[in-house]
Amino acid sequence: MKPRSIRCMKFFLTLFNIICILFGLVLMAICVMNMRERKSRPEPQSTLSRGVLSFLLTLGLCLVVTAILGCIGALREHVKLLYVHACFFIFLVSIEVVVGVGGAVLSAWVGAGSELRHQFFRNMTIDDELTTHQTFWDPIQSENQCCGVDGPQDYKYLHREIPPSCCARAHPLRDGGARRQIHAACVTDKTYYTIGCEEALRQKKALKGNIFISTGIIFSLLEILCIVLALWMARTIRVERRKLQQNLQAHFES
Repeated sequence: MKPRSIRCMKFFLTLFNIICILFGLVLMAICVMNMRERKSRPEPQSTLSRGVLSFLLTLGLCLVVTAILGCIGALREHVKLLYVHACFFIFLVSIEVVVGVGGAVLSAWVGAGSELRHQFFRNMTIDDELTTHQTFWDPIQSENQCCGVDGPQDYKYLHREIPPSCCARAHPLRDGGARRQIHAACVTDKTYYTIGCEEALRQKKALKGNIFISTGIIFSLLEILCIVLALWMARTIRVERRKLQQNLQAHFES
């Protein structure tokens, strides 16, 4: 009968690898949905955002493949496969740490505020430019519940009326009398969004960053646990097999 320690390690290693497979599939699904959503938006995608999504998609795929190898190695008690599984996870954890530290440093030094400010305050004297400006800013303001770069006063600097996208009740309506009345009442009563889009996007980015970092730390610890269990299980299996061979050899010699 197999030792209880091997049975326990097999159970927990398989369980942790199944969790990694599910996490990898969820990560890949989120990346694919994000890519499709960004393609449908009018604003251009930055090279950095495309690179981050591509990296996360590749990471999810590698995580799924490595976890499948771990499940097979644990269930079949295949020593070499367990060592390969542990080496792959060591490589993934190293990449995650390097990219995580680099991303934190890059996020601290690079901001989107200057780009938003330039887009907002550029000279808008042509109808096409005004239409492009509205197409770019309406989704940003309605989705993030913000108005202007620093606030609704930015529209006063441009001598322009606060748009319907700054009003929660007016923007979802179609163009018509009802929308114009609600928009006029919003401007008169000053019930439009008061926070600037730069601050709203900064808060949203900080929230996403905290979720991403927390999730990354949890699953990095899970990967490290899988590495320890895989190496420990491989070593235990080798020791037990060596003992079994020695016992059989002693039995036949006697």
